[in-house]
Formats: sequence, C-alpha cells, structure tokens
Amino acid sequence: MFKRYLFKFKPRPSSTLWSTLRLICLLLIQLIILFYTAQSFALSTETLPQNIYSPALRYGQIQGLEQRYTENGSLVKLTDYKSIQFDSETLAKFNSKANELISTLNKFGVYRAGDLFNLGTLEIDTKPEIKYFAPVLARGISETWTLAIGLPVIQYSNNVSLNQKFSNIAYYNQFRGLSPDLDQALDTDLSSETQKALINKGYRPLESQKKQFLGDIQLVSIKKFLQKTSSAFVHILTLSLPTGPAYDADDLLALNTFHEFSVENKLAFVQNVFSYLDIIPTLTAKYVLPEQITARVPKNSDDVLPDQTSKELITKNTGLTLEAGLDLQSSVTEQLKLGAGYSIGQKQKNSYSASGKGDTSVLADKTDSKWQKVNAEVSYTTVSHYLKSKQFIPMIVSFSIYDTIAGENVERRLGQELNMTLFF
Repeated sequence: MFKRYLFKFKPRPSSTLWSTLRLICLLLIQLIILFYTAQSFALSTETLPQNIYSPALRYGQIQGLEQRYTENGSLVKLTDYKSIQFDSETLAKFNSKANELISTLNKFGVYRAGDLFNLGTLEIDTKPEIKYFAPVLARGISETWTLAIGLPVIQYSNNVSLNQKFSNIAYYNQFRGLSPDLDQALDTDLSSETQKALINKGYRPLESQKKQFLGDIQLVSIKKFLQKTSSAFVHILTLSLPTGPAYDADDLLALNTFHEFSVENKLAFVQNVFSYLDIIPTLTAKYVLPEQITARVPKNSDDVLPDQTSKELITKNTGLTLEAGLDLQSSVTEQLKLGAGYSIGQKQKNSYSASGKGDTSVLADKTDSKWQKVNAEVSYTTVSHYLKSKQFIPMIVSFSIYDTIAGENVERRLGQELNMTLFF
C-alpha cells in the first residue's frame, strides 16, 4: 500500500514553489520604491549674491535597505520577512498528491513521519546599497533668487543569494529507491527551481549586480520673499527630468524609480530666534507627472509572476508625496555650524490606467507609505574669513546623516552625505 501511494505522488516544483515565487515577487516589488524619498540634490535655504557662481560636489550613500517597516509598522529584516519554510503543511497546500504522501508517511513506521517532512527553508538574502555622486552648479540671479542644476550619478549594487536551509531530507533518504518520483522530490533544489521558473517566464535570473548610471537631472530654483531682518519665507522648486533608466518589466531587481518628470515644491520659514539659532519649519509636496510604461499586468492577486504575454502599455500615476519637517540650525562659531531636524511624510497609493487583460489594482497594492526621519548636520565655512581678509578660499564643507526611525511599507534608510561647496 505504501509503494502504491508513492507512485501516485508526482512532485511538481512549479506548483510547490508558487508561495516562494509570490514572496520573491513581493520582496522585489518593494525595491522599486527605494528612491521616491531619496535626498534631493538641491541647495540649502540660502540664496547666492547676484552673479556669483557656486559649484558643489555631493557624495552620499544609502544603507539599511535590507530592513523594512511593514504595513503594521514593525521593522524586520527582508531575509526573515520573505523566507518560506517548505514543511508538510505548505507542500500540501500546493500539491494534492503531496498531501497523500504525507498521510501515508504518517501511517508508516515512525510517528508523524509525514507531518515532519520538510524540504527546508528558502532564504532570500538581499543587500541593496545606493551610492551617488552629484556635481551641482548654482548661480545667483538676484540677491533673493538662485538657480541650480544637479547631475546625479547613481551606483546601485545588490548582493543576492537564495539559500535552502534546515531541511530534514537526510532522514527520508532511507526510503530512496521505492519510487523515482519520491527520489525526485528529495533531490529538489529550491534555489535552482526558483531560478528556472523565473527564466521560463521571461525574467532575468536573480543575481548579484552592480550598476552605474545617470539619474534624473534636477533643476532647482530657490527664491526668498517677505524677507525681514530676522525671518524670511523661502520657496524651493525642484524639477526632475526623465534622464534616468526607463522602467524594466523583465528585471525584478531593477529600481524602476527613474525616468520620471516630477515637480517638488518646498516652502520653508526661516526664523532667527537668537543670534546663533534658526528655527526652520518646512512643508513639501512632490507630484510626478503620469508616465506610460510597458509593464506586466497580473490577471488577479494570485498571478504573482505574470509571464511575457501579460505585457501592456499602461499609464502610471504615482501617488502624491507630502512631508512636513522642523530643522534647527545653530552657529557655534563663525566657522562651525550644527543642525538637526525631524520630518514626517506620506506617499499616496499609485494608480494605473485600465487594463484590457489584467487587474492593475494588483500593481498598486502597498505602494502607499508613511515614514518618520531624523537628520543631523555639521558644517565648516570659510566665507566669513574670506570676506574679512580674502586670505581663504570661500567654501563650505558639510557632513549630514539621516535615518528612518519609523514607517509603514517603506525601507529603513540610513544615509550619509558629504558636501563641498565653492564660490566665485
């Protein structure tokens, strides 16, 4: 009887791997929203004197992307969050013949031999990191108006590995030879089968990668108005041009957040409380113009890895991003300044044009997010000494750091930036 049930069990890796592939897909879809709140390559709230040029070099990196705040606000490692255990319960959900095998093993010899059957845990380990280098050139149009352009060069790397661990297959090797189908099940390599399933659907394999490319060029306008002795309103307008890589429907590791035309308006009120302290509340709104992309549109929520026949030209409407913050800037000396800040923001859910084949609402799932960030900065300037003696090169060197301390549906970002600004 035991042998008869073994021959009925025919393992189907493509079926038993659906849960894994679903989680892989969800993991990698989250990577495409890494950059929507990335630092802007704009200037500070200060404007330049008329006809003065200011070249700047900004270098930064964003880490901590392997951690994510879930929809309930919990911070988890993506490796743990997206891993799946292929135990008997999971196998039975995706293969009725596997359920028959498990029931038979429970009746054969050892207590609960079927319930304890476990192909192991497939761990999806990703370590994404973003570095950027941005030359910026600004010019003072008037005493209260400055224009600038920034060219961000992005370095994106992601070390990816799929590992099968914690299986108890060794115990079941004693049953080898009773059925070729059982032998095939015991020889299943979850990592290899996952890669094969992706390739069969037209996706690129999940491999570590390292890329460098020009991001979306930014044009910045800084305008002061209603300026008084101890206060001023500052409006910062940032236009991002679609010069970065276009959307790639075949690469699950692609960032897919560039090649967008966006308009960001930031309003800051600078209030000097004491001679050495400025308080700066800010409000920011970012709008991304609708964009046509070629995407794979799922048939429904269960179609987690649509094949190539699902590709359609659709219109993507990125959700509005809003953020409010409060910064403090203190002049310790004429040369040394310290700053700190806190901000809270949210992004609305994306929407997509109606699809003739699939369900675009699946694409929009979990594209809304919230976050809280803190930041700190230290800067050293020689401008005051230059104005007094002209023996120094007028420049500002600053180092800033920020961290995402809470959020929903967003990665934890720990970023650092070094900025050197000259004047002539």
